[in-house]
Amino acid sequence: GERMLQAPALVENSVEVEELSTAYWVLSAMVLFTCLGGFVGNGLVVWLLGSQGQRSPFSVYILHLGVADLLFLLCMASKVILICFQLVNRIHMALHIVSRMKYFTYTASLSLLTVISMQRCLSVLFPVWYKCHQPKHLSAVVCALLWVLSLLLNTVAMFLCSDFLARDELLCFRIDLVISILLMGVFTPLMAGSSLILCVGVQRSSTATHRRPTRVYVTVLVCILVFLAFALPLG
Repeated sequence: GERMLQAPALVENSVEVEELSTAYWVLSAMVLFTCLGGFVGNGLVVWLLGSQGQRSPFSVYILHLGVADLLFLLCMASKVILICFQLVNRIHMALHIVSRMKYFTYTASLSLLTVISMQRCLSVLFPVWYKCHQPKHLSAVVCALLWVLSLLLNTVAMFLCSDFLARDELLCFRIDLVISILLMGVFTPLMAGSSLILCVGVQRSSTATHRRPTRVYVTVLVCILVFLAFALPLG
């Protein structure tokens, strides 16, 4: 009698597992398809801007953002392939390194997008300073510092939170807390605030001059909105 009662439950559980497995494969296929499209788009951006002899400060930021996004998509696709095809188990060192590389490129991408929105905002609020008094190599220096900061934080987190090294739960929690505060408490508010100011400034200038906003401002605003809606939950 107990076996007869357990049989429907076992069948139901097997159906649920099969449905979850199917949904996981469909979701993984969508992620890989999105990564493939991102490879093409960001690859074109990196190739076009990288082949330019002289770049504007804004194009330097976009070039670095394209590289960060390209590396993030590569890490994301690699992680999905490693898990789906069971090339490594979930505690393998390679999977841990790929995961940390993903968060490293994510942090770099978010910080660069924040700087881009702030730079566009400054160009609207202080156009004379932006054109005449901005340091020549400021964009390259800022990009280098952001890469170093992201690499340093995630390298420390990798060593403190790795199961293969001397894992320290307290220090791991603290470094992850620092990264979370940096992402949610610094980069995101700056990006959202400067984007709002940029949106208001562009709207006022376009209303006063009866001119439509330029494509670069619209592109920056769309990128920020898409990021806040779809990519921010990863932080």
